[in-house]
Amino acid sequence: MTSIVGGSTASIASYPWLAYIQYQGPVETFSCTGTVVAPRLILTAAHCLLTGTGRVAVASNFTVLTGVADLREATSQHASGVSQAFVFPGYQPSRLLNDAGLLVLSTPVSAPSLPLATAADAGLLSAGVPVAVAGWGLTDADPPRSPAVLHEAQSVVKSAGYCQRRMRRVISVYSAASQLCIQSPLASAASVCDGDSGGPGIARRSDGTPVLLGVISLKGSIDCDPLSPQVLTRTDVVSPWVDAWIAAIELGGPAPEVVVPKVVLPRVTRRDAEFIAWLGLEYDFGNRFTRGQLHSIDCRQINREKVKCAVLWLRGADLYRGAVTIFAALPREGFVYNYRYTIRRFNANCWLSYRHPIQACNPKIFKR
Repeated sequence: MTSIVGGSTASIASYPWLAYIQYQGPVETFSCTGTVVAPRLILTAAHCLLTGTGRVAVASNFTVLTGVADLREATSQHASGVSQAFVFPGYQPSRLLNDAGLLVLSTPVSAPSLPLATAADAGLLSAGVPVAVAGWGLTDADPPRSPAVLHEAQSVVKSAGYCQRRMRRVISVYSAASQLCIQSPLASAASVCDGDSGGPGIARRSDGTPVLLGVISLKGSIDCDPLSPQVLTRTDVVSPWVDAWIAAIELGGPAPEVVVPKVVLPRVTRRDAEFIAWLGLEYDFGNRFTRGQLHSIDCRQINREKVKCAVLWLRGADLYRGAVTIFAALPREGFVYNYRYTIRRFNANCWLSYRHPIQACNPKIFKR
């Protein structure tokens, strides 16, 4: 889950509502960002509350830090335990729709609460509206660099049509009814990344009041490319549910129904697999792949959620040959598909001229 790529350091005075979320389970460890919406409630992404098996994570394994921008300066006074974790009832993990959830803190925090956008804030969903994002996500995806200090960036809301076109290859459905996408101006070139998930997209009402417009749900590319749009869950859609939990936790009102999402992994088609394999090899091998020749990607369906592709390309005297497996995965970092591979690089003349077994040509092996 990175800090903001291309962003700048920020103070907690500028974002007093921000919360750093750490999960330390027996198998998994990950972090997300969240927003204080009530003294004992943190709003974050639903995918930040699920383990790799699709179950809602054990609440006591979470720790939340508030009131501090530099994690190295955090003390016990900044740390809060978590007593409960709730996922928005309409969350659809396979399509990343309605990606929102709540953590209930064991004790209240003194950090202020950020107001949530409601139906009355519909004008803020228009293309061109400025949106600030902040979090402790990666500041660089390759190689990964995790900052200890809060980062921020400025973006703008993009039109629904733009979002649908640009996100078509990332998620099966982009729903303007529950999502919005943002993108930084070319001059600033910033993007959310792993670790920013669950953080806020903040707009300002006409009177200057900051409002939580969206929850960071999905980065636009594997490498957190600033030229790709990022998707947020619209908080005006989930705000009635959040308000109901605020009334229950803070005022003793009736608790809303608790719904555990049913995890159904998305289907991976051969066409999807070819695109993701190409994208992954381009990202991992760079010019060694993009400036190669005779590219071949031949995919076959293994099952509904998995496709295996035989790949081959030539770069100078080097022949790259192997297999890439594309599979559906729970969107821990806001990306529905993932891949792994074993690729061998060896001298093409060795193999072609003498038909040696690949191992006899001393291949270099690349694995992911």
